[in-house]
Amino acid sequence: MPLNAMPFNVQTLRNRQNFRNTRLASPHEIPPEQKENIQQLRSDLQGSVDSPPSEDSIDQLQTTVQTALEDGTVTPEEGKAIAQASVEVFESMGLTSAEMRTLVYDVQNIAENSRFPGEDEELVGTDSSDFLLGKTGSDVLVGTPTNGQGEVDLLIGGGGSDTFVLGDATTAYYDDGERFTTGVNDFAAIADFNIAYDTIQLHGNEGAYSLGALPNDLPMQGTALYHMAQGELPELIAIVAGVEVADFSQGFTFVG
Repeated sequence: MPLNAMPFNVQTLRNRQNFRNTRLASPHEIPPEQKENIQQLRSDLQGSVDSPPSEDSIDQLQTTVQTALEDGTVTPEEGKAIAQASVEVFESMGLTSAEMRTLVYDVQNIAENSRFPGEDEELVGTDSSDFLLGKTGSDVLVGTPTNGQGEVDLLIGGGGSDTFVLGDATTAYYDDGERFTTGVNDFAAIADFNIAYDTIQLHGNEGAYSLGALPNDLPMQGTALYHMAQGELPELIAIVAGVEVADFSQGFTFVG
């Protein structure tokens, strides 16, 4: 029987109300702190979204993604175009980068306080540009199985305390090794870094890196992470989207 043909009468309403009452009285009632998290998300959404996304921005994003995926790969230039089109969708809704960051943290708080257990996973990308999305566990995201040269990887940890691996004991990822390039053709974009919970893993020591403004030709906001190899220009290896990171005192670990 189709849904719109189902009988809908007073008894049905009563049965539904009884079911609601039973659920609310059960041991699985939403805990108070989770109700607060959900209410906070609703409040922040109401305060952030000024209008529905424009049809033009949605059409442009859809066209950009379809064009990028036609040949089965996403080039760095296509990745930048998708990022720009996504930003235009959010901007058409009146969302600032700070508001988007707040909404991401609200969703993380809900996930972390969920009754459903989070399973920790290790996600490893390919030697092409990748999109890695963690879940509610404490995940490890590695955008590349090699060194990341020529790749633009988007890393989203999701809930939990996640680790974004940008280097191992022997190699700093996403450094193309060219002396006079700035690295805009290979880097990792970390979309939901929470400095209070998450960690960025780097090769070497703090002295080999710097934090600063993003290159002018990247359509994003946040903090740029540069590798400072001897004899080379500062090499962009990562973007921490939407977050101002002042130093390496919190949220970073160094190996090797």
